[in-house]
Amino acid sequence: MLVKTLKTNKPSAFISFFAVSFCLFIFDLIASLPLQLESNHPIFSSLLTFFSANAWLSYTAVFILGLLIAMGWNNLLTDRGVFKNITILPAFILVLLSSAFEISAIWISYFLMLFVLNKLMSIYQKSKPYAALFDSGFLIGLSAIIYPVSILFFLLIMVAVFIYSTMNWRHFLIPLLGLLTPFLFVFTYGYYFDVLTDLSQYYFTFFSFALPLFKWTVGVVVWSSVLGILFLLSFKEMVDWLAMKNLRSRKAFYLFFAYSACVFISLFFTAFDWNHLLLFGLPMSVLIANYFMFLHKKWWYEGAFIVLILSTIYLHLEPLF
Repeated sequence: MLVKTLKTNKPSAFISFFAVSFCLFIFDLIASLPLQLESNHPIFSSLLTFFSANAWLSYTAVFILGLLIAMGWNNLLTDRGVFKNITILPAFILVLLSSAFEISAIWISYFLMLFVLNKLMSIYQKSKPYAALFDSGFLIGLSAIIYPVSILFFLLIMVAVFIYSTMNWRHFLIPLLGLLTPFLFVFTYGYYFDVLTDLSQYYFTFFSFALPLFKWTVGVVVWSSVLGILFLLSFKEMVDWLAMKNLRSRKAFYLFFAYSACVFISLFFTAFDWNHLLLFGLPMSVLIANYFMFLHKKWWYEGAFIVLILSTIYLHLEPLF
């Protein structure tokens, strides 16, 4: 009955959403481990040191930010016509996915990417989407200041223009100016406070190509296996139904695929392998929510959803065993 409830916007759906989110937060506090957040960012390293010394505050910040992102993402999908029906299901799945990752600078990029996708989807049927393109470039530049690998998401803007409009020199130059604007602010800050050398060294040495390495535990293997199976089933479902969706929804799914490609490419240029996977949460939540919304075998989708929840809970409580 849980999936059936979450497909609606009834009060019981919101109660279930907040109850499970709060339970995952409590599980994190119960099984909390000392955090070792490391960053040599010339500006923000002290902030991560503060959160590392206050683990309970870190979990609280992740809990609150995760809820805000999930609810914002859920409303965005409805407003941009990705789903016809009003449902809390994408937000619920996004909370399950994002709860597996600890606090890091990537959460700021994750938050900003929500606005980037909103801006890019807003250019649908706009003949002159210049303001939205500049804002998108600016947000990606802002994200890259904190997490430099985010600069690779500039490719997403070019793909979005191809999906929603036609490419010309303005569609490239305007988001490029938006991308460079935050770096102009950082350059000014670095010059004024005499940390320009440290900033330059940080940004130019951040990128290093390497195959991603993950620390595999039983909880991670179980959780990843459940997600992998759901991803394959969801992807097949999307391919089967994509041609039957309306044009606006189809274009949004193309954009999510391009976003996922950017996340995958950038995975090979970051040292934060596991936490980087957090950025997959946005498109993955849409894909899985789309799968559960259109399934007709009640016993299967209810059972699969419970397994997803249980595997997430086990991942949170694994340090106790």
